[in-house]
Order: sequence, then structure tokens, then C-alpha cells
Amino acid sequence: MFESKDLHYSLIQNCSDVITILKTDGTISYISPSVERVLGYRTDELIGKNAFDMIHPEDLPKVKDAFMQILQTPNAQLSVEYRFKHKDNSWRTVASTGSNQLSNSIIEGIIVNSRDITERNRSEELLREAYKKAEDERAKTEAIIAAISDGISIQDTTFRVLYQNQAHKNLVEGDRRGEYCYLAYAKKDGVCEECPLVRSLKDGKTYTVERTLPQDKRMMHVEIKTSPLKDSEGNIIGGVEVVRDITASKVAEERLRESEEKFRRIFEDGPLGMMIAAPDYRIIKANKAFCNMLGYAEEELVGFGIQDLTYREDRERSTTLSRQLLEGKIPLFGLEKRYVKKTGQIIWVNLTVTTIHAEDGRVLYALGMIEDVSERKFAEQERERIILELQHALQNIKTLKGLLPICAWCRKIRDDNGYWKEVEHYIREHSDASFTHGICPECLKRVNFQSKNDLL
Repeated sequence: MFESKDLHYSLIQNCSDVITILKTDGTISYISPSVERVLGYRTDELIGKNAFDMIHPEDLPKVKDAFMQILQTPNAQLSVEYRFKHKDNSWRTVASTGSNQLSNSIIEGIIVNSRDITERNRSEELLREAYKKAEDERAKTEAIIAAISDGISIQDTTFRVLYQNQAHKNLVEGDRRGEYCYLAYAKKDGVCEECPLVRSLKDGKTYTVERTLPQDKRMMHVEIKTSPLKDSEGNIIGGVEVVRDITASKVAEERLRESEEKFRRIFEDGPLGMMIAAPDYRIIKANKAFCNMLGYAEEELVGFGIQDLTYREDRERSTTLSRQLLEGKIPLFGLEKRYVKKTGQIIWVNLTVTTIHAEDGRVLYALGMIEDVSERKFAEQERERIILELQHALQNIKTLKGLLPICAWCRKIRDDNGYWKEVEHYIREHSDASFTHGICPECLKRVNFQSKNDLL
């Protein structure tokens, strides 16, 4: 068996802690070999040195204060943590416990047991940081969930409600934690048919459904999305349910559908010709009225260039306005122009064109509304022709006014060029009047009287 002193010596020599004996001024009189493993020094490099010279300046006051307390209290023990310089000039954190053994004839000094706690402190600091970060993330997550406008709830595998954010409480009109969801929300005694959460708990997938729920004086439309909640080993332990109120969007969709249906009816069955064209001026769709107007079937017009239908003298003006419209310089334009029918005939139309844009402002289509005004236009042209003819006739009639030179003997009239013409011929040139021949009563009497005299 080992002798007692041999055992103690062996323990000190092989102890993982550093055993140091300090004199009353802090000089190292003994240090165990473990110092080389802990702090990098050989024992001979430290014996005779003052320990205070190797302590971090910021920690030195508290270490000296603890050392003075030990000096003043025989057999007392005191612990302190501080930074000690490693041989590589780094600072190591050590925890030391000192004991006053000045009265011990064998030791005659302050015995200090020191342990390197640098890694432990670093681990603790990292753990504290990780814990704080986790707490911050948890608080942030809870704040985000609480602020989300969608209703969020968590149910266990028996469909008992474990958690609700405020939005979910508002949707279901109260705190339902601890209740079964099917009873709390649907007033049923069992799990709802086609419940998406059932499927998520069964196969671990995410599902989305839409439901219509009766509310006071209205129907509420909701979108329900469910997904499984798993533990660290991947086992399904519950489910998350996200409920979104989509009533407004549903109402908007219905109004849009109604609006689209109204537009479709107006487009397809309206009395006005209508067409939808691409930005390259090619027809995408034409209604019955426009097809009938030009004498084409719709499948014939689709893909047709608008300018190909336009009468050549109207193309430049039409193209200029269309370009300004597509470039956003004008919101719409109206134009009277001529189209060429399939038969080659010309029709006059009153054209109004506007554009349909995407959300990013791009022009998707041009919408044209066409009214056949041929009858009015031709009537206007006929009226203008008649007016011109009347004006011309009036100008000629005006030449018969004033003083006309007429022969007192033969009754011929002298024209503007100095020629003498018969009255009938002159009037025909200056008016649309024609002559028929007859005899007035006075002349008839004169002729009859003359005839009687000739017989006598």
C-alpha cells in the first residue's frame, strides 16, 4: 500500500486543478505541474514570480481585496473568478479558492486551488445568448402571430383547441381553448365531414378548403388551410389551422363576374359594332353587329388588321390617333371614318376607341365601338349636293334681275357678250325653265277678228 505522504504527493502532481502556494506578498513559492497543461507555463517559469503581475488589470482590485481578506482571517476560505495571462498572451478565466495556511508549519502560505473555467464560461455565455435569442424569437413569433390578420389556432390530435391568436378569437367569437373545435365552431358532436385537419393529421400534408359560414345578417366566406404540427422526431402531435376571411374578395369576384357577364352580353348582343384588338392593331374578337356591318363571319375577321379594313384615304388619320392612344398620350379618341365591306362597298362609321390596361400599366387590348352612320352620311352628302345645285341655280337666276336690254321691235334680248338672242333662248341659258306654246285671250280675239275681216 502507498504511504500517506506518497498518496498526497501523487494526487497533487496529477490533479487537473492548479495548486499554488503564495507568500503574503503574492509571490509564488509552489505551483503544481498541471499549470503547464492549464496555462502553458513550466513550474520553474512561475516559481518566484508575483502572481498579481499576471492578473488582468481590470480584475486585480477584486483579487487583491479577496487576498487581503484571507490574510486577515486564518483558516478562512474565499473564492473569486478572474482572468490570468496564458503563456500565449491570451487571457484565461480561472476560478480560485484560497485558504490561509500561514500557521501550518508545512505550508506557511496561502494555498490556492485554481480551475480554468474559460470554456465553461464561454459555453454559459453562448447558452445565455442562445436562450435570449430563443426568447427574443419566441416573443417576436408570438407578436407576429398575434398581429396577423388571419385567424390561427392549434389543435391536438383529438381536435382540442390548444392555442388561438386574437384574430381567430374574433372570427369564432371568443376564446375556445380547451374545447373541441367541431363543438366550439360548428356546434357538432363529432368531427366535421371533409375536415381538412383530419387529412393533415393522417398523411402529414397541407390542405386548403373554402367554407361559407352563417353570420348575423350575412354569410361569411373563409379559406381554411391546415398543416401538421410535428415534434423533434417527426411525429405528428397536432395541427395548425389558418382561417382567412375572404368575404370581401368573394363579393368582389361575384361583382366582377356579374360585370363581365354584362359586358359579354353588351358585346355579343348589343346594337353597336364592337371589336377587341391587340396592340399590333389585329382583331382578336368581333361581335355580331360588327360582322354584319362588314359582311364577314367572326372567324374571318379574327387576325385581320384594322387598317386593312379602313378606306385608304382614312388610314393615316386613323393610324396616328391609334398610335397616340397606345402610347398613352390620349385616353381615347372618336373618329368618323370609312370601312370597306367584304363586297367592296364603302360604309361610314362613327368609331370610338379606348384601351384596356394590365395592373402594371401595359396596354393589353384596344376596345372599339362602331356605329354605322352611312345613311346619315349619304343623306348629308345628298343634301350638300342639292344645296350646291340650288346655289348654282340661284346664282344664274340672279342674272335675270336688274335691267335687260330688249329690242322694242322684235323683242330680242342682248346678252352680256353683246349678242342679240331670242327671249326663249336667253331664259333657257340662265335658268332651268322650259317653254310651252299657247295663245293668250287677247291675241286669240285679235286672231279671230282678223280672220273675219279676211272672209268679208
